[in-house]
Amino acid sequence: MAPLIALTVTITVGIQVYWNIQNYQNNKKQIINIIQLALDNSIDNYYNDKAKAGIVQSFTLSVPKTLKKKFSDDSDEIIILEPSTKSRIPQLYNNHLDSKDLNKNRNDSLLEIKNMKLFAEKAIISIRQDSIDINKLATYLSTEFTNKKLDFEYALYKREGKKIIKYNNPDNKKFLFSVNSKSAYLPRHSELKLFYPDIFFKTLKEGIAGILLSFVFSLSIIFCLFYLLSVIRQQKQLAIIKNDFISNISHELKTPIAVVSSALEGIEKFNTDNEPEKTKKYLSISKQHLSKLHQIVEKILETSALESDKLQLQVSNTEIVQLINHTIEKLKINTEKKIQLRTSKREIDAYVDSFHFENVVSNLVDNAIKYGGDEITITVNNDNMNLVIEISDNGKAIEKIHQQKIFDKFYRIPQNNLHTEKGFGIGLYYAKNIIAKHGGTLELISDEQLTTFKILIPNE
Repeated sequence: MAPLIALTVTITVGIQVYWNIQNYQNNKKQIINIIQLALDNSIDNYYNDKAKAGIVQSFTLSVPKTLKKKFSDDSDEIIILEPSTKSRIPQLYNNHLDSKDLNKNRNDSLLEIKNMKLFAEKAIISIRQDSIDINKLATYLSTEFTNKKLDFEYALYKREGKKIIKYNNPDNKKFLFSVNSKSAYLPRHSELKLFYPDIFFKTLKEGIAGILLSFVFSLSIIFCLFYLLSVIRQQKQLAIIKNDFISNISHELKTPIAVVSSALEGIEKFNTDNEPEKTKKYLSISKQHLSKLHQIVEKILETSALESDKLQLQVSNTEIVQLINHTIEKLKINTEKKIQLRTSKREIDAYVDSFHFENVVSNLVDNAIKYGGDEITITVNNDNMNLVIEISDNGKAIEKIHQQKIFDKFYRIPQNNLHTEKGFGIGLYYAKNIIAKHGGTLELISDEQLTTFKILIPNE
């Protein structure tokens, strides 16, 4: 599953990167086109303003044959265009045309002549001017840059024959790119270039919305995929824990059932003489293992009650030292390990549920006997604020990876499914929840010297 998710993430990221690169290239081309348009528009505006200023004093243009036929078949009139004054349209007419036809012809011709006049003025300015004023052209270009929101520096390079004119030092290394003017109004054999710096950040800014959207989309997909992988791993881990629990509890249940069955069979088959001592022995063994079976069932039921919040504590003033001593005496019967109790006072009272609290202490000491070292120490202290109980052993330290999970339900430190020690992984879960119901905390402190379970319950 993990390789498939990794492949999906790789493909998703690859598609988004490709899309963003294409988007970047398109935005870059668009900005370059805008720069080109700004340059060409600046030249057009430059010549337009010169035409309006009346730089050309006079220019003669032969009337096209289409216009001549409209006025006179015999005349070859010349129109004089003077921008500094109002253009005059020759008063041409034919005696054979009535006034209505003449006015119509004159109005149709007026628009054509006006357009031709403007084009002619621009063309003649381009031809007659010795040089474009590059500094004045820069003012037009700055206006175009402002209108088109191009917020970066630029430089100009103009060549007319062997004559070269520069504006704002185009040789500067920061001006990495350039565009050539494509204006039709430039004089022949001349060249005009606009230099501009790297527009990487400008291009990114133009496409930032698409990039952010792509980034959020990619993160959403990746998050969902990894969340799915996490859920799958959790379910797999739960399945392993469940199987381990079933295996362990099956082992725990089989043992007392098998012993009781053997004892009853012994009474039936091997005690034909009804010897009281032998019968008493078999019954004692059966009672002991039935009690153990009862304890297992009680633990499972208590764990179930914890999850359903139906468990209600019966809190009362309890003498803690006496309770712990009683627990130690019961556990010493089945172990040769040294268990000692240290207290700051001979009697320490606390408000706890004596039944469940004794079970908690019993579980913790029992774990120390099963998995800890040869020496177990129980320390009890009570100040004005808290009741503190520490259960320590000198056994092997618990690895950090297991310390984080050891209080989880059904969790047991892996031992390759061996049942060298009995248990099914609910003792510490039960203990932590009972202490939490008392308003306290249960924590694990483990190092190379000691492994300690510390109970802290606030005094009421």
